[in-house]
Amino acid sequence: MKLKWVHVVVFMMVAFVLTGCGKPIDEQVELGLASAETVFKENSNKPNKTIGEIQLFVPSGYSVKESEDLNNLILTKGKDQYILFVNQYEQQDSKLHYNLFKKDSSKKVIKESTYESDGAFGFSAVVEIDDENYELITSSGGVKISTITKNKKIDEKLTDMMSIARSVELIE
Repeated sequence: MKLKWVHVVVFMMVAFVLTGCGKPIDEQVELGLASAETVFKENSNKPNKTIGEIQLFVPSGYSVKESEDLNNLILTKGKDQYILFVNQYEQQDSKLHYNLFKKDSSKKVIKESTYESDGAFGFSAVVEIDDENYELITSSGGVKISTITKNKKIDEKLTDMMSIARSVELIE
């Protein structure tokens, strides 16, 4: 009888540890969208890198390089790659990227949020690609950054992505 209780206690401890190993996808998405909104509204990161005519904030651990198209930059952190697109003809209040996103009915949107602050418009979205992979998108005016990622650290990635998008300035 005593051995049975030991098994039950061990099973419960293992189950507790396994459920605590990672945040559920819904929790990551909610936290990520809320954090992206905070970053969007604070807009506090100043550019620390200049690539061509684009100045941007690059968080610690990220590297950035130009692509053949001067309006696209590729950022990497570990195994993750992010594509930053800058449309210099769009203003801070532009909804172009959001409208294009909404027109694509093939996307399986998990959740999206829109933001407005001081005349600027932005959005964040999480799109399911398959059971383990998700497309993350953040945008501010004419700037959009996206990545395809596993279901880990989605909240942190959305926060970083919005901080990058909000920091972009063009050298004129």
